Amino acid sequence: MNRWLKRLYLLWAALVFLIVFIKGGLSADNFTHAGIILFFFFTLWLYRRRKNPISNPKTFFILRCVLYAAIVEGFYMITAPVLPSLRFIAGMPLGQMVTNYLIDLSFTIPAYFFIFYVIWRLIKKYSYAPWEYALLFAFGQGLGDGSRTFLSNPGLLVFIPYIMVNYHAMNVAPFLSIHETLQSEGKGGLWKWLAPIIFVFVAYLISGLVIYSVAAILKLH
Repeated sequence: MNRWLKRLYLLWAALVFLIVFIKGGLSADNFTHAGIILFFFFTLWLYRRRKNPISNPKTFFILRCVLYAAIVEGFYMITAPVLPSLRFIAGMPLGQMVTNYLIDLSFTIPAYFFIFYVIWRLIKKYSYAPWEYALLFAFGQGLGDGSRTFLSNPGLLVFIPYIMVNYHAMNVAPFLSIHETLQSEGKGGLWKWLAPIIFVFVAYLISGLVIYSVAAILKLH
């Protein structure tokens, strides 16, 4: 099954990116995603070069995922930061860019700690092969992060691999780094497949609610 998951997803993702890149050309959004794809390959390269054993898988996984997520956030500063007012625009001074990025991280980093803690609990409870993990958890993250878009236009779910690559770049390499030594409870069944989608989706909804509530109190938008 792993082999078919891999082939089907790769074919689906390749078709989606081909369509979007041809249609969008050198748009800022395509430029952002191209950078994230290159960063994803870089994380896989770092994973393959790693030789030292990991003494604390939980700490390694969560911290490495949060670090990679912070870098992915940086790519999004030219298109869709956490708050629209933080977006980098032409002519913006470097100091203002740094300030905006740090403000973005002050909102997103706590959220990512919470989200990746939820993911950690799930991978400790259920046993996932690498391609099961890559597909299910990125799908759950994509649904949660893009919930408003998908609720208003469900047809866009066909193009969800376009944003799933964001989450691959954040946490696939950290998962691969601990996968072989991860001592999960090994539970399976239907909940193994549903839990990543449901609980990660809910984690994103909670995080979004907190972020936008705090932003409203601080009068940021």
